[in-house]
Amino acid sequence: MNLMQINTTDKRGGAAQIAWDIKRDFDARGEGNSFFVADRLSTESGIYEIKRSRLRKVLSIFFGRDFYNTDWLLQTGPLKKADVVHCHNLHGRYFNLNDLEQISRTKPVVWSLHDEWAITPHCVYTWQSNTVKDGFFVCNDKKMPERFLFNCDDFIAKWKRNIYNSIKINFVVPSLWLKKRVERSCLNKQKIHLIYNGIDIDHFKSMEKVKARKRLGLPLDKKIVLCLSDGGKDSPRWKGWEYARKIIDQYKTNSSVLFLCVGNKEQLPDETNLRNFGLISQSDLPVFYSASDVYLHTSLADNFPLVVLEAMSCGLPIVSFDVGGVREAAVHLENGFIAKYADEEDLVRGINHILGLNASDLENISKNSTERVRNTFSLDRMLNSYRDLYKSLL
Repeated sequence: MNLMQINTTDKRGGAAQIAWDIKRDFDARGEGNSFFVADRLSTESGIYEIKRSRLRKVLSIFFGRDFYNTDWLLQTGPLKKADVVHCHNLHGRYFNLNDLEQISRTKPVVWSLHDEWAITPHCVYTWQSNTVKDGFFVCNDKKMPERFLFNCDDFIAKWKRNIYNSIKINFVVPSLWLKKRVERSCLNKQKIHLIYNGIDIDHFKSMEKVKARKRLGLPLDKKIVLCLSDGGKDSPRWKGWEYARKIIDQYKTNSSVLFLCVGNKEQLPDETNLRNFGLISQSDLPVFYSASDVYLHTSLADNFPLVVLEAMSCGLPIVSFDVGGVREAAVHLENGFIAKYADEEDLVRGINHILGLNASDLENISKNSTERVRNTFSLDRMLNSYRDLYKSLL
């Protein structure tokens, strides 16, 4: 089997991780695969760049439509050789959605939806909005990417709907939450498959807590709450850093609790109850999970985040807002605490609940979480599901 994938980037973000894991699987089997991206971060072979044009980007922002030039993909050797084309994030001002129609006429196409962009006029997330207009969920926040100079939602929705009406492709969603939303949209006549994201359970496994803390230079006598996001305090607004910041401030007088913020783009100074870490490698993530007592997930817009699965696989209790498909991964009071959406005080109640549990209860959560990820959200399970889908299309 020969596979071609398309995504914004090859090595950064959840969508890229899923695509990279699929590429690795094909590499290990000695099967052909190619990867087209706008932002190439890897030097491996088989990865090709879709160069962005500044002029076309400006025209798109101003006129509210795609001016990107990607029809040349149809003439490339990788596309001609591909048995299946697998698309991931097609937003990011690099891909012309009109070309998806052309590709789908020649090859079976799978499109994994890692956010809501496909079912909205322009935004990647809707802040949990339930309002649907003409087959698309309404974008309540005009600043949510992708941004345009003018409000052209009606025009973009009509353009997307015309494309969707002319194609037949297989959509994949990684959460039941998103599947239900897609079924309420103008994509409801397309084939929609639920394939949960999966992680490498052999990599994301717990190590002895004392050993992990010593390795990171962390105190042994405190409860540690981990906050993890790409960019830390500089992450997009929907990552909910403002909530993490408020909660950290609430615990300033509690000397027994220490917060870790991992993922800052620059090294920030530590505070009384906060240790800041910059960007870390995937290999170091299990150490941070193992050193912590709680993983705090403050996102206000999400789908099915890999970080929640990673933390659970390392036996770490989750405290999160009820956002996207998080509760499909972490069951309330079994794998942690699912707080009411955007309710800061309920989030604090969740942290206090976990920190107040006895050793036996914490051990049960750890075993339950590890087993849940192993049985339902393993990387092998995800890869096999995608492979079965590819085979069904040939």
